Amino acid sequence: MIVVKESEVMELNKAVRIDDSNPSIERIKERCINCGRCKTICMDVVGINYNEKCKEAVCINCGQCILNCPVGALSPKYEYKKVLDYLHDTDKIVTISVAPAVRTSIGEGFGLEPGTFLEKELVGALKKVGFDYVFDVTFGADMTVMEEAMELVNRLKNKGTLPMFTSCCPSWVKYLEIYHPEKIGHLSTVKSPIGIQSSIINTYFLKMMNIPKEKIVNVVVVPCTAKKFEIRRTEMGMDIAITTSELVMLLKESLIDIKKIEPQEFDSLLSKGSGAGLIFGRSGGVAESVLRCVNYIITGEDKITDFLSLVENEKSGTIKKTTVNIGPYKLRVAAIQGMKSVEEVLKDLDNYDFIEVMNCSDGCVSGGGQVLGSISKMKETSLARARALEEDDKKNKVRFCYKNPDVIDIYKTYLDYPNSPKALKIIHTNFKDRSSILREKSL
Repeated sequence: MIVVKESEVMELNKAVRIDDSNPSIERIKERCINCGRCKTICMDVVGINYNEKCKEAVCINCGQCILNCPVGALSPKYEYKKVLDYLHDTDKIVTISVAPAVRTSIGEGFGLEPGTFLEKELVGALKKVGFDYVFDVTFGADMTVMEEAMELVNRLKNKGTLPMFTSCCPSWVKYLEIYHPEKIGHLSTVKSPIGIQSSIINTYFLKMMNIPKEKIVNVVVVPCTAKKFEIRRTEMGMDIAITTSELVMLLKESLIDIKKIEPQEFDSLLSKGSGAGLIFGRSGGVAESVLRCVNYIITGEDKITDFLSLVENEKSGTIKKTTVNIGPYKLRVAAIQGMKSVEEVLKDLDNYDFIEVMNCSDGCVSGGGQVLGSISKMKETSLARARALEEDDKKNKVRFCYKNPDVIDIYKTYLDYPNSPKALKIIHTNFKDRSSILREKSL
């Protein structure tokens, strides 16, 4: 590791700016060698638009700069110590929800190979460290699919705004709000899986368990640094988001080795979701899951098709396209990775009906909060994590969100039906024009 004394730290003119107010990322100034790699990643890989309107980066909190820093000068903004404090507070009931991609990467922090699937071991570790309830975010993902699929069907039938964009990736949503606010109407209004998860915990679960709202603390563990920004949206309802890398620190400081833990199951109600919810963690997974559900809504049939064995764009390799025939509809679908590729597609929206967008290469498995590894093996590592999710989907007894017993029950007893007035109020959201940030940065 190269360390530069504070008195010798160069002006960070080559480095991407990280404001103190950034909720997701921080720079360890003493380590920075001013190599400029973070800015190169921001501009050339992520595709943040440095232009005449804005000479500085508008951070979308994705954390790809963290993964690509050669000297470890960037890190997630650590909050796991707060979680430990809450776990030691006997007056608080602390829940933790686990995002899909975390279970395929947590083992790397304990010397295991990328893609090692540690779902039950992770639940056991979280129970041992003291969490009162351990929930699976694939439940929230299943709910997202139900709502998003119905929303797409309604837009198709009622000539609503098309194409419809997915709204799960907070970096993508923030990018659209800043650079293309005129296209906000294309975003699905459905909250992301962790947004739905927290909404259901804070309403349905608390009422069922007779827990006062002030007694509960909701934590989510995610592969994504941008979730730290997302949960600050007032309607989200999560208290703390910690990354996979933070969770490794939390477990090690609690003297827990995940390799030696007794496996346990997720807590009921918000228990393990379907295979459709699990594949949210890799690129194309959201679109594939939604199309499974759209097919059922329109035809009444269960159908697993590898919808997104798509033709890759020769130039970028990060835009995949296909046409899917469902009932009377011929849906033109795309799955996109990275904002640079988004810009390509935004020029040509008339040729699409449904577009999944994820900021990170290969999806959430490559999120900025994942366990750090060799930069040269990053692609190999991400693909191993993605394959682990796909394999578990194939083995899952329930591969369709609408067959998840907990999902069926929550609509029957609480939300009525997808896109019902109650569902629209509780698990849908609004987005806002953030383009004023560009004007502020250009001053």
